[in-house]
Amino acid sequence: MNNAKRSAWASYLIGLGLLAGLATLFAPKAEAYPPDAQAQRSPLLGALQAELDRSMKTYGAQDPAAYYIGYAVTDTQRVDVSGSNGALLDSRAVRNRYLEVSVRAGSYQLDDTHKVGERQVQSDNPVVAVPVDNDPEVLRRAAWLETDKQYRAAEEALIKIKTGKEVKVETVEGKAPDFSREQPHVSISPQVSINVDRTPWEAKVRAYTKAFRESAAIINSIVTFSAQAQNVLQVTSEGTQLQFGQVRYRLELFIQGKAPDGMDIDRYYNFDWVDPKEAPDDKAVYAAEATMRKELEGQRRTNLLEKSRRANSAAFPEHHRRHHHEEAGRAGFARLLPV
Repeated sequence: MNNAKRSAWASYLIGLGLLAGLATLFAPKAEAYPPDAQAQRSPLLGALQAELDRSMKTYGAQDPAAYYIGYAVTDTQRVDVSGSNGALLDSRAVRNRYLEVSVRAGSYQLDDTHKVGERQVQSDNPVVAVPVDNDPEVLRRAAWLETDKQYRAAEEALIKIKTGKEVKVETVEGKAPDFSREQPHVSISPQVSINVDRTPWEAKVRAYTKAFRESAAIINSIVTFSAQAQNVLQVTSEGTQLQFGQVRYRLELFIQGKAPDGMDIDRYYNFDWVDPKEAPDDKAVYAAEATMRKELEGQRRTNLLEKSRRANSAAFPEHHRRHHHEEAGRAGFARLLPV
């Protein structure tokens, strides 16, 4: 995991901490608990830590040594319902889980991601799909296979880097380290999930897109409802252990029209919420639709007036040119008349 990603994780944790603090402040009959007491650790987090410990003993003893290993598992549960022009376009529920393995060989000062001259070694780590069943042994096996693959690639890259003349010069000059050493962070939050009945939303997207058909200016409309629950597990050889989840809901409205000159014009609006009780009601959605429709129709009229203005502007110079020549001809003829 590169420095930018590590900074992103840190910012995310700070945000979660602030939200948790506010929730505790205003919650009735709040009690003080140790950080991990209110959240149960996933057995998969323990499996990742066990495999990490084994991998560090194995690959940390190799030459070159793996000085840093990190595992991150992202589990996503998602529901999408879309409608278009009064009909159901799509309705699905999916679940997937991905593993990201980061292996760095060498040292914090010089590792396999070192930039040599203008060439920057690719530092982003590919993700691999893993089973969604909560089987610790299956996850450990997937982590082991990917760790070995990542270490072999890091080993090869580091050997090439160390034999480069540019690296020897940079080492003498004292360049910045390739990786920053971070303090360990431990945060265990409850895991999240969603339970969405798609049937009511299928009826809603039909109705919402059908309402757009009342305007002749709208040639296409799409409304999409999406719900997502995402859980992340992360462990690193620096001692970090993270477990957190987030639920998001979104309703997106999109309409498209054509200007008189053929240019595409469109409008977009969305609602976002995190609590199912905060979902927008039909009144709010139809009010947003009315605004979108008014804006698109107004834009179409503006384009029409602009097209008419350009047409008049193009016609005026020609009329002015003919008038000028006629006046010049009259003036010249007048000079030829006897006094």
